This record gives sequence, C-alpha cells and structure tokens, in this order.
Amino acid sequence: MQHKTPSGITRTRTTRRRLLLAATLTFASHAAGEVESELDPLVVSALRTPLPASETTSAVTRLDPLELESRGILDLRDALNEVPGVIATSTAGQTGAIGSVFVRGTTTAYSQLVVDGIRLSDATAPLGNFFAGARLDDLGAIEVLRGPQAAIHGGESVGGVIWLQTARGEGDPRTRLRLEGGSFDTFDTHLSHSGAKDGVSWFAGVGYGGTHNDAADQDYDQSRAALRLEWEATDNLTLGMTFRSVDSRFDYPFFGANTDRIDATLATVFADARIAPGWNARFTAGHYAESYDNDSIWGNYGTDLERTVVNTDHVIEVNGCHKLLAGAYFEHTDFRNTIGTDAARDRFGGYLGWQWQPSDRFVADAVVRWEDDQSYGDEFTWRTGAAWNATGTTRIRGGIGRAFRTPTYLDLFGTAFGAGNPNLGAETSIGWDLGIEQRIGEHHTVSVTWFENSIEDRIRSFPTPPVNLPGETPTRGLETALQGEWCDGQWRYRLAWTFLDESLQDQPDHTATASLDWRPVEKLLLGIGASYVDERSWGGRPLDDYLLLRLYGSYQLTERVRLHGRIENLADTGYQLSNFGGSVVEGPGLGAFAGVTLEF
Repeated sequence: MQHKTPSGITRTRTTRRRLLLAATLTFASHAAGEVESELDPLVVSALRTPLPASETTSAVTRLDPLELESRGILDLRDALNEVPGVIATSTAGQTGAIGSVFVRGTTTAYSQLVVDGIRLSDATAPLGNFFAGARLDDLGAIEVLRGPQAAIHGGESVGGVIWLQTARGEGDPRTRLRLEGGSFDTFDTHLSHSGAKDGVSWFAGVGYGGTHNDAADQDYDQSRAALRLEWEATDNLTLGMTFRSVDSRFDYPFFGANTDRIDATLATVFADARIAPGWNARFTAGHYAESYDNDSIWGNYGTDLERTVVNTDHVIEVNGCHKLLAGAYFEHTDFRNTIGTDAARDRFGGYLGWQWQPSDRFVADAVVRWEDDQSYGDEFTWRTGAAWNATGTTRIRGGIGRAFRTPTYLDLFGTAFGAGNPNLGAETSIGWDLGIEQRIGEHHTVSVTWFENSIEDRIRSFPTPPVNLPGETPTRGLETALQGEWCDGQWRYRLAWTFLDESLQDQPDHTATASLDWRPVEKLLLGIGASYVDERSWGGRPLDDYLLLRLYGSYQLTERVRLHGRIENLADTGYQLSNFGGSVVEGPGLGAFAGVTLEF
C-alpha cells in the first residue's frame, strides 16, 4: 500500500485550517434554514446523451461559463476548482504554464478530456497542454463527471471526465466585445458574434491574452478562435460543425530558461437524428492536431500528434420504464517526438447499456464496454449505479465500475529527461461512490459523497525508466458542496470542500473554495471569494498550506455596457505552487484587474 505522506514527515493540522473548517461547518448550519427549486438541468456527459440531472447515477457537476464570468472567473483551471473532488492548478508556473487536474485523488493522466464529443486526452495526448491557458469565452457548457467512467468514455477515465462544448448561438444576432487589463501587464480581449434564425444557429469568437505574470521570466501570450454552426434540416435531423484553435507561448525558468509553444486545432462535424419514434442517435467525426515544442538550454524537445475520431451514440426508448444505450467508436492516432518516436495507434470498440426507471423517484443503469487497443489488446469495462429520490427533498445516489489506463508514449519510449519502458502493462481500477443530496427548505442544497478507488499495477513514471508497481494503490475521500440564497436572491453563496484520505502524488488532505455574492440593486454585483489548499508536495518537497482571498464586482452601466473588476490574492499571501529539486515555483501575489463588456 502506498502511503500518502513521505516517510519521516509528520503533517500538522494548522490553526488556519481549523478556522477554515470551523467556518465551513458554521456556514452550513446557518444555511440550513431554507434549496431553491430550480429547473432540472440537462446533463450530457453521464451517458453521452442529454438527460435530466435527477436521472443520473454518477456524480456530475455542471458549470455555467457566463455565471462564472460574472464572478470574474475567466480561466478553465479556476472554474474547475469550483467542483468538489477536483484540484486544478499548475506545478510548472503561473498563467500559461502546463496545467494539472487532480480528480478524486488521481493525477492528470487519470482523467479524460472530451471537447465537442471528441476525446482529446488519452495515453498519447496529455491533458495538461489543453489546460495551459484554456479560457471560458467560447464555451457553452462545462460538465465534470467524477468516478470511473470507462464503460461510457473508454480508457484513461479512472478519476473522471471533463466534458466541454463550444458555445451555441441563440436568440437575436448580437456582437459581444470584452476587454480587460491590469496587474503584471495583463491584457485580455474576446470578440464574438452569435445568434439563430430560420433554423440556423451560429457562434464565432476570437480572442487574445497576454501577461508578464508576477514572476521573473514568465511571459505568456495566447491567441484563440472558435466556431459553431448548426442547421435544423428537418424536425428529425440537425447537422452541425465546430472548429477550435489555440496558439500559445510561455516562458519560464526551470533549471535554466525554457519556452513552451503549443499550437492546436480541433474540427468536428456531427448529426443529431431521430431515426424512428423513440430512437435518437448522434454521429460525430473529428480531427485533432497538436504541436508542442520546448526550447531550453538542453536543446529542443517537441511532440506532434494527430488524431482522427469517428463515434456514434444511440438511445432507444423501449417503453416508459426502459431505455437501451449503444455506441461505437474508432480512433487513429499518429505520434512523433524529437527523440525518435514515430508511432501510430488504432483504438476501436463499443458499449451496450440499459436504463431502468420504474418511477419518478428511482433510476438504475448498467453499461458494459469492449475496446481494442492496438498495443495492448482487449479491455472490458463496466459500470452500474442507481439513484433514489427518497423523500422529494433527499436524493441518494451510488455506483461502482471498472476502468483502465494504458501507458503513455512518453512512458513507453522516453523523453529528453529519461528512458522509457516498452514492457509496461496497462493499469486497471475498481472504484465506487455513495452520495446524498439534501434540499433544505426552498433555497439551500447540501451534497456529500464518499468515494474509493483501487488502482492495480499503477505506473510509476519517475524516476525513469517507468515501472508497474506491484499490488494495489488506493485513493479515497469525501466531497462536500453547499449552495443557496437569501433575501429573494439578493445574497447567494457556494462552497465546495474536498477531503482526501488517500491520494496519488501526495495531494493536500483538504481543499476548499467559497464565494458570497451581494446584489443590492439589479445593476450591481459585489462578491468575495476564498480558496484554501492544505499542505502537500505533489511528489516533490513539502509545501505549506495557504488561503487566498479575492474581491469581484460588476455594474451594468447601460443596456449595452457592463463594467467589471476583481482583486486576486487580496492579502498578498506568499505561497508556492511546487518545489522539485529545489526549483521553487511561486504563486502570484496581489493583482488588480478591470474591464468592460460591450454588446451591440
């Protein structure tokens, strides 16, 4: 068994953390007076088909990019920290550095990224490159699906799945321009045009951002573009396409001067069809290309990846209680790097599932999947779960499933920093969770979920060469979320807290985010937010805990002009993002930013 903390290190429970947790519990007890009965939102990621959130048996959180923007949250990494069970950060540097996403105590390689229905991350495409500077401007929906999800989404979804969709145009045509600038010579802008008319909808956006960061030699700039077109050809057929591109550059000092350059594009075409009464299907084809280059005092290291994907998902309503699920996919990936790796890989497979809903209060589902990896042969995965609305205000949900993760090409063939191991085997895992969601009165909701996962034959990548560790490696912990409002929505709050009893790579025992909004009049929004990260090391040297505070606000000056501002790290707290081998990466200090949004 792998223990969470390094040998000989006793982790203290600091006064700051006690105060934070005490405040959390006090906040929850005072809130237990009144959850607003909102419309049941649709969730797509759980079964790759739209269904009400109350019919999902998995733990899933849906985020609204526009609501996040109103609170000054513009980066995808910051947005994901609003989700219990998720830690989104960077151990490589400040804004623009390659990102890390830790879901339920696993590391970045154990979660899958799906954009516009296409899997972008797997054993050959690292999730961290996409998160280097991903913004929310051109996203219409963000869903975080937690737990082993390989039965629906395939390999590398051990910790969970991050599901993103390009924004969809709707309503009267409008043009929107957002400008923001502030500390560290930061400037960011985004221009979009969207709308819908006569069965055609469109969204087109372009953006640019740059900053010198609050650290020496950490310049960053990025340009991005996104497009989505849809045509309702008939009542039973909708056709569409998406396109996304990003070009970014990040300088950072890591044992000398380094420059990372990422250039990526994703294009998809899709069709939503009603093939017969009760039979709905989606067909998607996509191509993803990513080029990564690192220039340093040791020379150049780069990778080039191209992936073509075709997949389809079907839902057949047998009767009022039963639905059949089915899907299939094919992927072809070409991967090359500057140290001689030149490999192609095909993956294909399919799944079958069943959903049973005998009443409005109970739903159960089960899914099995077979897929073939050209390098490793067959893998069978499965998941089953159930959800019970026990009292109308109390919902109990649980599930269990099997997942797997294949070695990355970097593990197999090596990098500029060490040799690979072509004899590595795939990891497998069994994970389960049990959660309860409680509505308290009409305006507050609290949810608590306990999860456990056992990873067998875990791959240890460093020190090189990588090896499969014998036995099982556990992750387990508790996810808690609380949200609600007072005074007819004049005051709103959100809180997410994660406790990790066991994790990979020495993650923090406790992390929490919270925010409180006040809208004294319709045009004005004022808010305060906080985030806490406990002691950790990420596999390097131990790091102290920290608490960050932020202020944000906006004012609707006219119907078409909105002013906004924010202050990050209000107390100018000093903290470290990582410390590997004595190379310390500091987090940013106090920063102030302001801007304007124009609509016309």
